[in-house]
Amino acid sequence: MRVFRMSDYQDPHKLARDLVQRPSGLEGIRERAREIIDMVRQEGDEALFRLTRELDGVDLESIGLRVPEEEIRSSERKVSGDFAEAVRLSARNITAFHRQQAREPWFRDTEEGLRVGYMVRPLERVGIYVPGGAAAYPSTALMAIIPAKVAGVHSIAVCSPPDRDGGLDPHLLYVLHYLKIYEAYRLGGAQAVAAMACGTDSIRAVDKVVGPGNLYVSLAKLELFGQVGVDFFAGPSEVVILADRQARPELLALDLLAQAEHSSGARSIIIAEDPQQMEMVERELKKAAARLYGEGDRAASMLEGCCGVVVDRLEDGVELVNIIAPEHLQIYAEDFNRHLNGVRNAGTILLGKDSPVCLGDYVAGTNHILPTSGNARFASPLGVADFLKSINVVYSNEKANRRLLHAVEALAEVEGMKAHALSLRMRVGHPLETLGLSESGGGRDA
Repeated sequence: MRVFRMSDYQDPHKLARDLVQRPSGLEGIRERAREIIDMVRQEGDEALFRLTRELDGVDLESIGLRVPEEEIRSSERKVSGDFAEAVRLSARNITAFHRQQAREPWFRDTEEGLRVGYMVRPLERVGIYVPGGAAAYPSTALMAIIPAKVAGVHSIAVCSPPDRDGGLDPHLLYVLHYLKIYEAYRLGGAQAVAAMACGTDSIRAVDKVVGPGNLYVSLAKLELFGQVGVDFFAGPSEVVILADRQARPELLALDLLAQAEHSSGARSIIIAEDPQQMEMVERELKKAAARLYGEGDRAASMLEGCCGVVVDRLEDGVELVNIIAPEHLQIYAEDFNRHLNGVRNAGTILLGKDSPVCLGDYVAGTNHILPTSGNARFASPLGVADFLKSINVVYSNEKANRRLLHAVEALAEVEGMKAHALSLRMRVGHPLETLGLSESGGGRDA
């Protein structure tokens, strides 16, 4: 585990760059994603079949892209009772949390007599990407589908990469069955995003695509933004742990390891004041990795993603947190409220010694689809708002128009928008000749 000292850096932004190495080779991946999108646009289902054969080693032509509804329903017989109960508990908490996010329409009267406001409407149809293939992520399906249902989205399609036999994991299918989602496709990667965004003979186009995936998935979403809505760039997973001197090294090590096991690019960072505590964490980290994963490449890769920063004061660590803008922030400190007030940028914050990331990942009800790669500076966790849109409404009358005419005329004159001003002047009783227009439609400038 590499350990840095904040005092060695004049610029904390430089330290943040050293701690969080952004993915490399993005332009090459982006170019390949563009190629895949073009194939799907031009060839539709044929491109999906070919790309799935080439990239996933699965021939879907014989079994089809869509998972039969009966296969989704029958998943109930293939999962354990413990898993089903965990899904029910998680879904209950996620639903309760996200219901608090619902937006309400409003209207108000202005001083001039206008009535203004906005209506709130759900998106008609969304596409949800759930990672899969080598592993199953039913919790991600819960996190993406439930906010959409709370928002009132009518039509939801799910894409997830198939296994070698062309199937989807029964645990994922059970979540779909539990949430009454019966439109699912055995499709992954950039081609899945392109299919949902552009539409093919088998997959009807959606209005927005959400859900995490690998870099091909994330960059495909960015390429297609504008044709469809997307949530945000989801890069390698991250945690920053702000730890006081009382934090237990063995728990800190497990929390670092829990984040590092997400992927080879995941980044786990501990910020603490005590160099000796950092050494103890490193020892515990090596022991835990060996115990859980042996001495192989996976353990080595996870340890490579862990690093530490020694600070003079935890307040300095909070400054560094705001620069990193991590996906997850654990404040493992007795006086966590003192540090919480200084945090401006993070996806999810977990407070105190008894709040590990796994609670937010699975059962707390907060969403685990979070902005990464510093995007928490401007982006929020996936939520109900991602599946809603607002429509502005204006109602006026002649009295209000008279009061507002002078302001409209002044602004329109500066911007050269003559018809803007004339359209309001006519409504307050100015005859055509005073507007600079003749009855026949010709005339001079106003």
